[in-house]
Amino acid sequence: MGDVKVYGWVGDTRRDGKCAVVRIGPAAGQTREFQACGSGTRETFSFTFDDQNVAEVTLRLR
Repeated sequence: MGDVKVYGWVGDTRRDGKCAVVRIGPAAGQTREFQACGSGTRETFSFTFDDQNVAEVTLRLR
């Protein structure tokens, strides 16, 4: 078992009233979400999941 580190940014590029959301789900443990709302908004993120081998990362609009 190692650690999984996920880092990057999520940005909202449209004036549509929706938010861009990155969702990170490890194999075990709590899911994390990072979102950018409003055209031109960008949010950076960095998170480490201890004692994990894998995490699923998805991007969606909400």
